[in-house]
Amino acid sequence: MKPASSSLLRRSAARRGVTLIEGLAASAILALGISGAFGGLVLASQQNTSAGRLSQASAIAQQVRAGLQMQGRARLLATTGPMHASRCSSVATVRELADGLETLPGACVIDLDAFEDAAPDVSDLVPGYAPEERELYRRVLVWTTLTDIDTVAVVVSFRSGGSRRFVKQFVALYNPAVNGAGVEL
Repeated sequence: MKPASSSLLRRSAARRGVTLIEGLAASAILALGISGAFGGLVLASQQNTSAGRLSQASAIAQQVRAGLQMQGRARLLATTGPMHASRCSSVATVRELADGLETLPGACVIDLDAFEDAAPDVSDLVPGYAPEERELYRRVLVWTTLTDIDTVAVVVSFRSGGSRRFVKQFVALYNPAVNGAGVEL
């Protein structure tokens, strides 16, 4: 009887060893699965943040475009307006914020944030543009003139995933003295 019980004990010990190895393998697979799930959550969170910033940049561009339309061509081009020729920037870092539009013939890139920082509040295109937003988003105007139409691109940019992303919206300003309709916009 003794030999049978020692054989039984050996088989029982062998089963415990296999169970331990199986447990370790299952734990490793579970750890890999959990790390993959957390990685997916982190990626989804980053994409959600980027989408939120893109949405906010679009809203800011829309507000600036509406501000351009409300002020009208004459006020925008006046010496105190944001689109006076003296406001065209030759600074490379500002021109880069135009995302390629600075290469258009006769393009004038205007740092809207710098203009609004220096001008009285009544000159702001977007009243109440928060300082926190100015830290995240940069706004420039790219102004070109084609015959009697001034084309203005509103470019809002922000950093996302280590690179700069851009939102562009366009508005046309008509010269009432040239178009014959007496209408600015």
